[in-house]
Amino acid sequence: MSETKYCINCGKAIPTNATFCSFCGATQDKVASTEDQNTITSEQHNTPNQPEHVNMWTALKLGMRQTFTWSQRITRPQYWWLYLDLVLISLVLTIVLGIRAYSYPAFILSPLHVNVLQTVLLLIFSALMVWTSVMQFTASARRLHDSNRSAHYLWFYLLPLVGPILIIVFLCQRSEPAGKRFDRLASQPKPWTHKWWTWCLLVLLTLGYAALINITARDTAMDAALTTTSKSATTNSDDSYSDSDSEESSDSTDSDSDSDSITIGDDIDIANQKAYSTSFTDSSWAKSTFKIDKVTVYKTDGTYTSGSGNDKKDFNGVVKVHMSIHAGQDISAYPTQAKLSTNDGQQVDADMDSDDFDGDLNSGTDTDGNLYFELSKLSSVKDITSIRLKWDASYDTDDYDDDNDFKTYDATLNLN
Repeated sequence: MSETKYCINCGKAIPTNATFCSFCGATQDKVASTEDQNTITSEQHNTPNQPEHVNMWTALKLGMRQTFTWSQRITRPQYWWLYLDLVLISLVLTIVLGIRAYSYPAFILSPLHVNVLQTVLLLIFSALMVWTSVMQFTASARRLHDSNRSAHYLWFYLLPLVGPILIIVFLCQRSEPAGKRFDRLASQPKPWTHKWWTWCLLVLLTLGYAALINITARDTAMDAALTTTSKSATTNSDDSYSDSDSEESSDSTDSDSDSDSITIGDDIDIANQKAYSTSFTDSSWAKSTFKIDKVTVYKTDGTYTSGSGNDKKDFNGVVKVHMSIHAGQDISAYPTQAKLSTNDGQQVDADMDSDDFDGDLNSGTDTDGNLYFELSKLSSVKDITSIRLKWDASYDTDDYDDDNDFKTYDATLNLN
């Protein structure tokens, strides 16, 4: 039998010395014979003729090495082992980093309110997910080549329902010898890690993916704020509510004003409340002073719902903390991102509708506002006898030896 080669255009078998294809008429490059093709592709490209045992590890190594390789082929076992690897990696990344990345925006209302740790986490998660996505996409192209199909078949993904099914069928088909036309027999190309454009592409895709996640997380947070306090139980229709519970009304000297509602996004009817004067003051950092002078515990009139989706929760209690800040130098403080824990074992984050009084503060600035924390269970305002509040603050410095540029405040307040 005379030696053959495959048309670089249609993949049909033609004589090895043919200068054009008798089927499609395409002019042929100088291509090695079938025997030479088998030898070269087996040695250089880890294609179907390679005897190496295929498993999860070898498939992953090949996938990483050929992240930006389009013109070669991989076998059916190599592709599906790599697919399993990438599914497991994506699952672990989503559990470890993705859930938090999608739950909390890196910045809430503006780029000036940046959560540095959340931003770093978001960028790491986005970079790894982009890398695995590119690896999977190019591997699909090489698997199509191995079945003697062009990577343009990937456009079928745009067809609803039918397109992805067809692609899966193609990816499951066995190797075709004519697929050798997609191999490039020239000298081994430079690794993608040594090419500037591959890194630029990864960076751009990472930033785009991170921005999309942040927008999703921020929209979810804003939707939760807008739907916060939508009432889930039918309450008294009267516009004013007299003091309830004779036991708790006896503490009227410690109560707020006679207001029967508070506003956290929407109005919340109050069944009972108790106010406490506190004397927390901390002036130990950055020439700045943080004061907490009042804490009010509210029991709502009925059960309310905040958040949406997986973040949806019911609450029937609210803790309001009044804080004032004097900035002795330029600082960034974020008490509106504080965590509060109570003596009865509850821990909650500050509500999105807390007063906007923190962020970047110039030297000499005085500001104050209220922080709101929603409690999922509260039988009586007297149940809360102490709270613990933690928030972060920082300032910019060029002194690498300055270990005081970041501080986590931790305040425990006894309510009596």
